[in-house]
Amino acid sequence: MAMGWWANSRQSDQQLLRANSVAALLTALHFGLMGSPLGMSNQLVNAGRFALSQHARHWLLPLGFAALALLQGILLANHWSEWLVVSAAVISSFLLFYAHGWRLRLGLLLCAALNLTLSLYLWSYSGIIYQTVNASMLINSLWQSRNSPAFAVD
Repeated sequence: MAMGWWANSRQSDQQLLRANSVAALLTALHFGLMGSPLGMSNQLVNAGRFALSQHARHWLLPLGFAALALLQGILLANHWSEWLVVSAAVISSFLLFYAHGWRLRLGLLLCAALNLTLSLYLWSYSGIIYQTVNASMLINSLWQSRNSPAFAVD
């Protein structure tokens, strides 16, 4: 959790993406050890999405990641709240490649809210805490950037 929070507190887009790549790999390991194939595969795709969005800008990458998220949903999602997690993955597939600065953080806030629904459904206290703190950090980052038109895009 701490790694994800640290990642989302970065003001630079590149630092945010790089740190979230590492956080996603650690979270995939966590979900794998907890026996959640959807959680693990979702986080492995997230790690790839965060890593590639830093360097590659080919228009097929977001489409490929979105298709992969939908395939994961078709194969592994069993509940509406899991489909909200899949929708967050589809949204972030495009968000990470095309949004920057405050738009990136606003989109990540939407994804955190969608991911929170699964934690609430499962009564996963760690998930609820993680997504709530994550959303709070993103809101704080957006609030601090309200007067800065070029919000640390690099």
